[in-house]
Amino acid sequence: RNPSANVLNTLYTVPTSNSAIISSIVVANLDEAANLGGAFRIAVNTSSAAVSNASYIAYSVNVPSRDTVTLTLGVTLNAGSIVSVNANSSLLAFSAFGTEVY
Repeated sequence: RNPSANVLNTLYTVPTSNSAIISSIVVANLDEAANLGGAFRIAVNTSSAAVSNASYIAYSVNVPSRDTVTLTLGVTLNAGSIVSVNANSSLLAFSAFGTEVY
């Protein structure tokens, strides 16, 4: 997902009647300029609850241009849980990897 800058966007929602294990999230900075880093935030809120300060698992983490940050998590989420992302640049791309449990 390559979200708009400065907007909280849904990266993944756990489907109804399932749970999920998010093993990792990769954030890539697609900016080709040599010294332009980007910062991101990731929030996990359970059962569609509103995002609060306690929801954040990463906050204002910098990614240098032409680089990636990989978060190894192992977070177990119940049905309806949402992983949301926010970045200060539209050139940050997010990918989540894991397993849905039926």
